[in-house]
Amino acid sequence: MLLPTNGVAVMNASFKFAGYSAVLLFADTLAPNLYSSLWPVFFTVLVLTAVGTIGDLTILRKFGNLPSLLLGFPGMTFIVWIVPMFWAGTHVSFGSAILVALVILPIEYVLHRYVLTSSPY
Repeated sequence: MLLPTNGVAVMNASFKFAGYSAVLLFADTLAPNLYSSLWPVFFTVLVLTAVGTIGDLTILRKFGNLPSLLLGFPGMTFIVWIVPMFWAGTHVSFGSAILVALVILPIEYVLHRYVLTSSPY
C-alpha cells in the first residue's frame, strides 16, 4: 500500500532526480559515446526516480535500509541498462550499468537514512 505523499517523499524524489542526473551525466562525460543524446539520460533518470521513490515508500519502510539497497541494486542496474536501449546510438553495456548502479548506491544509502529518520510514517 502506498502511503500519502508528504514533504519527505517529495524531497526524496527531488534529490534522487538530481543525484541520478549528476551520475549519469558524469558517466556520459567519462565515456563520451555512452548515450546518443540527453533524451535517454532524461528518461533513465525519470524511471529510476519513479521506481526508487515508490520503492522507498513501500520496501524501505517495511524492511529497512540494507535490504532495500540489496533489492534496489539489481533494479537500478536493469533500468540503467534497459531504458537506453530504446534509443539508437546508445552504448550502455551491462558492465557500465553495474558501475553506474554502484556509484548510485551511496546516494541511495544517504537518502534512505533521510527518509527513515525524517518520515512521520
